[in-house]
Amino acid sequence: MRFPLWLWVERSGWEPVSATASVSAGSVTVTATPDALRWDMGDGTVVDCDGLGTAFSAAVHDAEEPSPDCGHTYTRASHRQPNGRFPVTATVRWSVEWTTTGGGGGTLDPLTTSSSQSVRVREVHALVTDG
Repeated sequence: MRFPLWLWVERSGWEPVSATASVSAGSVTVTATPDALRWDMGDGTVVDCDGLGTAFSAAVHDAEEPSPDCGHTYTRASHRQPNGRFPVTATVRWSVEWTTTGGGGGTLDPLTTSSSQSVRVREVHALVTDG
């Protein structure tokens, strides 16, 4: 049986972030807004998600059902990987804009942030049926 893995980032990690610096003529505010989420699952699969994904809740969701918007199912065990685990990396791309109190502003190059964790997949079973 395959068990789907649900992927998501916390809502607090999917909100715009702003910083303001004061200068003699006013201030400059830079705002970064998350706009893309990519998961490298460590098994050769890359999952691109629209939005932050759906947080799994055992009270609401069936653990055997895949995520409605952001998930992955491993098809092989991780025992042959370094440390017996698949390295998983979540990368968020941010669009960045700036404004000034004098009315100026514009767009800066996007930036990315990422975080990694590892996942151990102990067994993967196949089911053969006639038909």
